[in-house]
Amino acid sequence: MSTVLMTTGVAVGFPKDETPLRPLSTDRPDATESPYTVDKGHFQFELEVLSYSMDGEEDSFALSELNFKYGITGNSDLQLVLPLYEHVVDGANGFGDIQLRFKQNLWGNDSGRTAFAIMPFIQLPTGADGITTEKFEGGVILPLGISTAGRWSYGVQVELDLVGNELESGHHFSFLSSATAACELNETMGMFLELVGIANEGGAVNTEAYFNTGLTHAVSETVQLDGGVRIGLTSDSTDFTPFAGVSVKF
Repeated sequence: MSTVLMTTGVAVGFPKDETPLRPLSTDRPDATESPYTVDKGHFQFELEVLSYSMDGEEDSFALSELNFKYGITGNSDLQLVLPLYEHVVDGANGFGDIQLRFKQNLWGNDSGRTAFAIMPFIQLPTGADGITTEKFEGGVILPLGISTAGRWSYGVQVELDLVGNELESGHHFSFLSSATAACELNETMGMFLELVGIANEGGAVNTEAYFNTGLTHAVSETVQLDGGVRIGLTSDSTDFTPFAGVSVKF
């Protein structure tokens, strides 16, 4: 969850709508999703330009994972997540599995110190051989955002997923919880600190935990750059993943 620090945005690209835009709030670069939705009738692109994962002697990288959003009402948006290119250590590469998401803000979208949303999603096995999970998956995400009168803001999230088994048929449940803290460093720069835990009810991986941190830079009221690193804290976690991205609202 990340919010651009400049908060006096004016609607662009849709001249018939004179309502000021909300501050740009993104589901990246941390794992904790934002409870805020894209303004009605507007588009938002959140692109992870590059990530590189190192796990022991194995490595992989991904280019241009795009989250394309459209505000369908004042409190809801549709999202299409497109992993455009992935490469894994065994040589498999290509398009990843598409994810369809719907976010409904339940309170706090435009005012208040807290905001909460529900975000169900499904994942389609559309990826290339060696990358796709080969199974339909899905889940529900519940993010809560907390703002303060000072420079800090906070977010917490719980997520329950139905995940395909890697080595056999069927599915198992996976539970994710996270907490993030974001700080305004100046008028355009911010940083975040985050802890993430993932517990699997079955499957090859049992427990993962990560410490994530990074910086955001508000190029304008509707454009944000980001970069950071995800650090694994358990033996089941991916060891180290640096990343960089950009987000734009129209």
